[in-house]
Amino acid sequence: MRIEYPSTALVVGGGRGIGRETVLQLASEGTRCAIGYLSRDERAKATQADAGKLGPEPVLVQGDQGADAPAIIEAARRELGHVDAIVTTAVPMIMGPISSVTKAEYRSAMDVQVWGFQQLVAAALDDLVAAKGSVVTVSSLGSQTYANYYGAIGPAKAALENTVRYLAAEHGRRGVRVNAVSPCLVDDPSHRIGIDVPEDFDATVQVVARRTPMRRLATSAEIASVIVSLLSSSMSFVTGQTIKVDGGYSLLA
Repeated sequence: MRIEYPSTALVVGGGRGIGRETVLQLASEGTRCAIGYLSRDERAKATQADAGKLGPEPVLVQGDQGADAPAIIEAARRELGHVDAIVTTAVPMIMGPISSVTKAEYRSAMDVQVWGFQQLVAAALDDLVAAKGSVVTVSSLGSQTYANYYGAIGPAKAALENTVRYLAAEHGRRGVRVNAVSPCLVDDPSHRIGIDVPEDFDATVQVVARRTPMRRLATSAEIASVIVSLLSSSMSFVTGQTIKVDGGYSLLA
């Protein structure tokens, strides 16, 4: 059976890490991407150039998923003509224990992870229905287990996963699939740029790698490969799922 990939895709957070690798892999399969980014245009442009060497050159779309997700969809639609698939890795850079989280930080986390995600899907729904398209978002094991630096994001990720289930249930009858991937820590320095990480974060990384059955962290490319598979026809009957891509870490949690 020939595996088919979307003709177009919006990848929010496509300038770095998992998003970047998703753009590169989609481009190599012939998908024309719109790279959604918030502020780091140099990274978005670098990804655009690298992806253009592998397949259709992506377009760039700047915007804030938490503040105005529909505007991102409209900008992508203007550039691509239609949005057949959506991937979002967007997450606010909020670190610290739950006891120190402010109301504004909670609101920011929920606006990006839950409301913004729902609004992306709503704004692109006509295109997704026409293409029998797919949506994939990135969650985290922190949605289900405690991490002392994840006080705002962990609860928002849990709400995100439930939103995935609700959207999948509501839109499945129209042929639209909605899923999430849930990695543990990722071996990618770009994930730390702009983050005020705790002093013991490097020690945490080492502990996580040691207790993972595969004895290492995932790479961004490994997470992206699962995302791209979920967008493809090879996963045409998978929806409403949060797929753990953690090397078995959650088996021992």
